[in-house]
Amino acid sequence: MTVEKQREVIRLWNELRKVEGPAAEELRIQILECFSEKAKEKRAA
Repeated sequence: MTVEKQREVIRLWNELRKVEGPAAEELRIQILECFSEKAKEKRAA
């Protein structure tokens, strides 16, 4: 992931922190799972 993409994800994450409700919570979970999987891949390599 490029630095530009990382900044965009962080910006969106910060916007999501302002939003309440099940849809926002689901998006946060999906983002965390995505980063969790990428971290596991890096450790395995």
